[in-house]
Amino acid sequence: MGNQGSVLSEEKLQELEKSTNFSVKEITKILKRYGALDGSPNGEEGIPITKFLNIPEVVGNPIMPCVFAKFSDPQGGNLGPEPFLLLFSMLHPDEPMDKKQKFAFDMLDVDSQEQLGFEELFSLYKLLYSPALSDQKISHLTAQVLFRDDLAMPGYINFDEFCQLVPVSEIKSRLTVQLQLS
Repeated sequence: MGNQGSVLSEEKLQELEKSTNFSVKEITKILKRYGALDGSPNGEEGIPITKFLNIPEVVGNPIMPCVFAKFSDPQGGNLGPEPFLLLFSMLHPDEPMDKKQKFAFDMLDVDSQEQLGFEELFSLYKLLYSPALSDQKISHLTAQVLFRDDLAMPGYINFDEFCQLVPVSEIKSRLTVQLQLS
């Protein structure tokens, strides 16, 4: 798989350049880096979560298992070459903040109801604040947020409320990764 970038047609490389935050040269480097993680000849095995979480740029970021889950293959659970590229495009510093916010919301909205309930918000806070806060304190914090008077629907937050509650700086710090491509 080490040569994945050169295996793609020029047309496919141009398409990926238009749909990501990377140049053709960067795409080739990213796919080469992917190849170093997926030892299979054509990238058919994919990268398991354990290898992904050991990439130096993502180590220690508690939200990365959720990011991986959004891009990985639902059947095999691994991350293929194109999803790998798209994942890092979403995490790129040049990705617009509104897209990062929507991605974060959708990542948490596991039941696709366009709102976050207790379990979904609790899981976010647990990722962000555990082990500093106990489950009981995280549960209390979640309940406080979900039963504010200014929510459109008590017990749930919609996307606009999510954007008001979660600071842009938090989204930016958790969902921005600059891959080292030298």
